[in-house]
Amino acid sequence: MKFRLVIVSPRGCYLDEEVESLTIKLSSGYRTILAKHVPLIGAIAYAPMHIVKDGQTIHYALHGGAINVTNEKVILMVNAIERKDEIDIERAKRAKERAEGRLKNKDNGIDIKRAQLALYRALSRINTVNQ
Repeated sequence: MKFRLVIVSPRGCYLDEEVESLTIKLSSGYRTILAKHVPLIGAIAYAPMHIVKDGQTIHYALHGGAINVTNEKVILMVNAIERKDEIDIERAKRAKERAEGRLKNKDNGIDIKRAQLALYRALSRINTVNQ
């Protein structure tokens, strides 16, 4: 059984397809959404997500946002999304190291929140590639 999944980013509609399942990390933990799931609203974490479409699993890195599950469809409003094959793992590793370095040297006028978000994005990418 399938359901409609719509993913919207600041760049517009990223995906609008019928899928079999969606596994996503919310602020409350991982959830798997299937057809006829109970209504749900939640905050999306910086973490890997995967969907199953026509028996194939497709992995994505998500960088925050919100989810709205209704009887008709699932809508993800994401800050950013990347498909696994779009991720440059070496670049993500370098970004992780930079962010960790900035967080260790807090006394140099570093924007802590910005460094934390950069670290979360890098980890989301790395974890997605390693799935």
